[in-house]
Amino acid sequence: MKTDVCMILEGSYPYVVGGVSTWVHDILTSLSDVSFSLVHIGVSREVADEPKYELPPNVLDFRQVPLMDSISWRGPRFQNKRAAWKALDRFIEELSVNDTSGVRNILERLDPARAGAITPYDVFHGRQFWDLLVDRYEKFYPDFSFIDFFWTLRFMALPLFRVVHADIPEARLYHATCTGYAGLLGAVASLRTGAPMVITEHGIYTNERMIEITQAHWIYREKSTSMVPTKQVGALQSLWMRKFELLSRIAYDGSARIYTLYEGNRQLQVQGGANPEKTGIIPNGIDIEKFDGLSLSHQDKRRGPPRVCMVGRVAPIKDVKTFIRAAKMISEEMPEVRFQVLGGRDEDESYLDECERLVRVLSLKSVFEFTGAVDMKEYYPGMSALVLTSISEAQPFVLLEAMRIGIPVVASSVGACAELVFGAGPDDEAIGPAGFITNVRSPRETADAVLSILRNPDRANAMGAAGRERVGRYYVRRNMLDSYREVYRQFCGGS
Repeated sequence: MKTDVCMILEGSYPYVVGGVSTWVHDILTSLSDVSFSLVHIGVSREVADEPKYELPPNVLDFRQVPLMDSISWRGPRFQNKRAAWKALDRFIEELSVNDTSGVRNILERLDPARAGAITPYDVFHGRQFWDLLVDRYEKFYPDFSFIDFFWTLRFMALPLFRVVHADIPEARLYHATCTGYAGLLGAVASLRTGAPMVITEHGIYTNERMIEITQAHWIYREKSTSMVPTKQVGALQSLWMRKFELLSRIAYDGSARIYTLYEGNRQLQVQGGANPEKTGIIPNGIDIEKFDGLSLSHQDKRRGPPRVCMVGRVAPIKDVKTFIRAAKMISEEMPEVRFQVLGGRDEDESYLDECERLVRVLSLKSVFEFTGAVDMKEYYPGMSALVLTSISEAQPFVLLEAMRIGIPVVASSVGACAELVFGAGPDDEAIGPAGFITNVRSPRETADAVLSILRNPDRANAMGAAGRERVGRYYVRRNMLDSYREVYRQFCGGS
């Protein structure tokens, strides 16, 4: 069955709560007259989580693409694939000078429905690919471990084939919710069906992967021969980075339109190869009426000890440790303050253990709590300040929600946080600041900002009022939904 829109998701809805998943569910449930199919790209069927959302009735098809599940498709034997291998060899040479013009040809050469296509068996077990791999190793990595180089490329290739061989639903429009593997699948679907693809990037995919790659312990990094300490990126890390840069270029080139949340992200997309004429901005929006009821009771419920909360899952990208260290500094000057991390605890158990150990080491156990996932409507009222110490964000819903309620905010200088707190233009800036912006990984700055809010009720109230006004003027949910309704109408004739 052909749907209006096939939404392509990577590591998010319906298995993860918050962020992109909140946005996806809002679009699906609000645009009830648009029919959707969903494709979720995950790690493996064996490790798939239970869905956190119930799919609405206008979702007519749901499929999964497990990136790391085995694949053994061989194709007909004895086919002459000389032209395909020559095309792949030429494409790899072109990539060394950042020429991605051959992407369309290579995607066609990998199409399992095409005679003479290069198959996973050819790549994982064939002599031609082995010769090609050895040639590249000798040219570019002669001083590096061949075994590590070989297994890294095999590990990179498997998810690409899983995407290229995915069972793609028919749709009038393909909507990828990021670049990466989702953007690649969207480009493949558009190429094979002739239907257009649009992309919405909340955070810039390549930037987020770069952060993960530089911090990853599972990627081997060769030992430096220098006596001087450096922050050198290893050869295998560079390979992974080049892969994700290529995936983004493929997605950008294969899209009809590219959307993001704010101007800073749009500029990063252009720097990453997106055609500026394709790009556009559709900000997040919240249901302001839903939070206005909470704001009426906010002052009444803000009684007892001041409560400072960080909202987000316990994961390295949220940099919970900076919040904990800031809490120690605040507690030394205002012992009555209580601290909470409101968000899921099960994403990274080792990081959670490290955070809980840090709380104990800093003697904060009596004033610090990890609540796990909660109903935020029960926790927003009574907050004295909301803190985000993330090292990467896009346009966080939690800031918009807290600001609309009138809670002063403290956020690290990532994504659109500065625009949300200070404004995005002269008229917006004239409203006034809704809180403070700090440098990334700055416990002292975070603590000082929170202390300034707690010690100055008049300033805190003014910041709360500015946040309420800014969200009500620029970040309204119905405007976001109207924008996507128009996108779908334009590309697939939705009403």
